[in-house]
Amino acid sequence: MKIHSNSAAPLHGALFLTVLLMSAAPAWAQTPAAAQLARYKQEMAVCQSGRSPQGRPTCEREARAAFAQARKGDLDDGPAAYERNAHERCMSLPSPERYECVARMQGQGSQSGSVSSGGISRELRTTVPDKAGQ
Repeated sequence: MKIHSNSAAPLHGALFLTVLLMSAAPAWAQTPAAAQLARYKQEMAVCQSGRSPQGRPTCEREARAAFAQARKGDLDDGPAAYERNAHERCMSLPSPERYECVARMQGQGSQSGSVSSGGISRELRTTVPDKAGQ
């Protein structure tokens, strides 16, 4: 008795899996240009829906400007850019305030408010000995 093996079955399964992954690729592996365009369209939709805290003309202008910067490769809005910006803002302060500013930006102290409500207030209390009591 001769047993025939179906060697084509694994190939069909592999082909099916390849086609499935290729069809799903745009959802999880967009090119940078496609991702930038998708983000721009999403931001414009928010502007046009009235869900933005900004007025519509300002919101649309900001979305167009961000898209132009992203296309040039000049838009960096990740967490590292946020931290770098916060640190640079603190560096313009005189020495004692500079270190307290950096500590607040790193999460020390308390925080209240939000960007959408108009601003974030950060407070860090530091006890300083009274020089008169020396």
